[in-house]
Amino acid sequence: MVSIPRLDAHMLKFSQVCVLVLTALSFLFNAPILVLITGLALALSALVPAASPFRFIYRQILVRAGWLKPRIVEDDPAPHRFAQGIGATFLLVASIVFFLFHAATLGWILTILVFILAAINVFVGFCAGCFVYYYLGRWGLLPRVRYEGGFHWRGI
Repeated sequence: MVSIPRLDAHMLKFSQVCVLVLTALSFLFNAPILVLITGLALALSALVPAASPFRFIYRQILVRAGWLKPRIVEDDPAPHRFAQGIGATFLLVASIVFFLFHAATLGWILTILVFILAAINVFVGFCAGCFVYYYLGRWGLLPRVRYEGGFHWRGI
């Protein structure tokens, strides 16, 4: 019997909201250090999901206080980690551009792109990074999704 992977859809949504808020604040307050912090948090979330700062805040504060409840769904976490990795890459490259090359315009363009994609995910339910992952899997460039339940537009 094949086990179907599961994940907490509310935790994923919370993570996206955190990215959305942190990138917005970084732009509004002209604080490139927030871009770096957000990029590092996303990188940690993608590489070591159990050590994700977003997951920690979600589980230890929001769930324990009863403000949010887990919503476990059948879905492969790999596309979501891939999307987090892409977001982390863009934000870390933006940080390098900010701090090493002093090219603020290019850094803000990369940051705003992550903001827009996070907003689309939060408000429309479309994960662009997941979409790319699925197609790279179809073309044999990444592992195919273990759960072939289809692409989730609103479920995450």
